This record gives sequence, structure tokens and C-alpha cells, in this order.
Amino acid sequence: MKHLPILSLLALGTASAYAASAPSSLFASNVEVSYVQQSTDGVAGHLNGWELSATAYLGKSDAFVNAQTSVGGDLGNGADEVSLGYRLKNVASLADVALTVGSDESYGLALHRALGAGFGAWASYERLANGHDVTVVLSKSIVSNVSADLGYSWIVRDGAADANQWSLGVRYKF
Repeated sequence: MKHLPILSLLALGTASAYAASAPSSLFASNVEVSYVQQSTDGVAGHLNGWELSATAYLGKSDAFVNAQTSVGGDLGNGADEVSLGYRLKNVASLADVALTVGSDESYGLALHRALGAGFGAWASYERLANGHDVTVVLSKSIVSNVSADLGYSWIVRDGAADANQWSLGVRYKF
């Protein structure tokens, strides 16, 4: 079970390598609202909450700023994070890649790939001062600038029980 996040990333990478469509940038300036449900190992039940996030690209460059916060529900308010990043388009003709550096000593790597028929896949790894997060997301375009995202995250913190989180969000690209 300990290696499940890494195996999931490898499976996603392998599957996306054989996808019929060519990669295209799924990164864009956007705002997203998500409903999340988090479960912690060894604890009965789950916590519910909402998250808001926004990403803005700086001019016509590939540099961006991202901000995220939790809002209400059992997860409470104000679990905030801000990061700066840079995207590399169509790396090895497989996926777009983003590298990030953020608040609270966080460092991230994200892979995005268009899968065709309005679907896209995301996989990310974020190293934090007290652990790491691994996330996989399947995205489906509803209309040209609105998409629905279904995600799953493995949350590992030093000295704390591991947690898992499902999310369902709506993203608006601008």
C-alpha cells in the first residue's frame, strides 16, 4: 500500500504515453471550486469541505502563480497555499510538465496530458516540509472553457496518520 501512489503515477504515465491524441497544454489561467471528502487511516468517518483555487499566467510567458484555500465544512477555513511555477510544454512528446515552489517549503511536479474526446489526465507530486501529497485527476471538458475534475489524493505527513481525499470540482478557464 505504501507504494500505491508511485505505482499510480507510473500507470498514468504509461497509459498517457499510448493515448491516441497528441499532447496539448491543459495548463491555463483558471479558477476552480471543489467539494472534497477526506478520510484518515485508523479514524472512522470522513471530513467534508470546499476548496477554492486560482491559477494565473504572467503575460504570455509560461510562468504562473497559483493560490489555494479551504473554505468551510469539517475541514475548516484557511488551509492556504501559494506557489510560483513554470510549465514546459510537450516534454518528450508525452505531456506538459509544471515545476512549482510554494509557501511552507513546498516543491511540486505536475504532469498534464490531453487524452482526446475532451478528457485530460493530471498527476502531481508535492513535497512539503512535513510530508508529501500525490494526486491524480481525470478532467472532462463540458464546454470550451468549463471542465469537471474528479481527483484522488494520497496525503502523507510525518508523525501523523496517512489520509486520502476525493475531490469533485468545476474549473473555469479564462
